[in-house]
Amino acid sequence: MSEDSCEGLKLVQIDDAGIGSPVGGAAIGALEAESSIFRHKLIGEEYFQDGRYANKEYQNRTVDIVSELFREMGVTKETHRIEICSGHIFDNVRLWLDEEGYSWKSVKIDGQLQLSIEDAFSDYLVSIGVPEKIRRIEVGRDQFMYLFNWVREDPERRVRYCKTNGNKWKNKWSHRLYEKSHIRH
Repeated sequence: MSEDSCEGLKLVQIDDAGIGSPVGGAAIGALEAESSIFRHKLIGEEYFQDGRYANKEYQNRTVDIVSELFREMGVTKETHRIEICSGHIFDNVRLWLDEEGYSWKSVKIDGQLQLSIEDAFSDYLVSIGVPEKIRRIEVGRDQFMYLFNWVREDPERRVRYCKTNGNKWKNKWSHRLYEKSHIRH
């Protein structure tokens, strides 16, 4: 669709949270800017563990989630234009948007949607036992290490929540799980 034909269409933004976290899967969210309606769904950590990750099933699950969110929110190609995070988790969503005829563009998401989706992912982390303190730790290295150390406190029960698919996990992090931690929470 040309920019001119997008005039008058409502804006929906799509973003994710948690993809860089060692714990949990990911949260996928959509925000209709005009009404501030926000919806989200989770991709389970099992999509980021051995077997399923190699086939990038998480990207197909992301398409399913965006489609479900659109249905729930009444988002159609006739009424909405889409701004979507440029992250690789949305590679198949962008293909799906093209196939379905949506007007969309990749953008850096910030503001209300970013805060809402990060809060939703934090809610999930707290629901599996991560201390509330996680909400006050900025996403990035500090949060990664806090979560890794949380897993290290009880690896037998907590590794099941981890993204165990990648080479870094296999070659570095999994070996460090049983080292004595020097950090106290």
